[in-house]
Amino acid sequence: MRLKNFQVMTVLFVLSGCMVSNAFAQNGDTTALPDLPRQYAVTAIGQSGAMSGKTFGANVYITGWTTDQQVKDFIGTLREKGPDGLVSAMEKTEDVGRLSPTGFVGSGFRFARYRPTANGGLHIVMVTNRPIAFGEAYHGTRSRDYQFGIVVLDVDKDGKGTGQLAPVCKIKFNKKNELEIEHYGQKPFRLTNVYLQK
Repeated sequence: MRLKNFQVMTVLFVLSGCMVSNAFAQNGDTTALPDLPRQYAVTAIGQSGAMSGKTFGANVYITGWTTDQQVKDFIGTLREKGPDGLVSAMEKTEDVGRLSPTGFVGSGFRFARYRPTANGGLHIVMVTNRPIAFGEAYHGTRSRDYQFGIVVLDVDKDGKGTGQLAPVCKIKFNKKNELEIEHYGQKPFRLTNVYLQK
């Protein structure tokens, strides 16, 4: 089962990240990057299967942003060496954030990008090179082919908003050379009550 709207917005963001950053630079925009570190509180709601309707609290920490060159390198590695190669490349980089469900250490992220939105807010995408241990949601068997976890946050200028969490994903180029993101089993968690902690 493939992610639909979630897939499209994530893939387009990843592929266009460099162009977005370069466009701001060319336009003479001197706005500083969002202050780091950042910590968002979120409530995750299951949307299918045994997790349907169940909720968990969590914190999303962001401590760094992935550079344009790293984005290019990651995409090139995925294209040339596939998901296993991308996992290996991410293992060689430092964590730039973490998702920590209440009561759990959580999972570190190796990829974090953002772009400004029309309302003065941010669209943030974070990717880890391992499935996210999110509460009791995934105690079952995980496929070795689904090696990534993805979090997307859409927040306004005050740091409030919504998002999605796909704990167990596959990222690959298909036979048409199109980037695909596929999740394992359940639909992504819906993230609500997202707010920036002061």
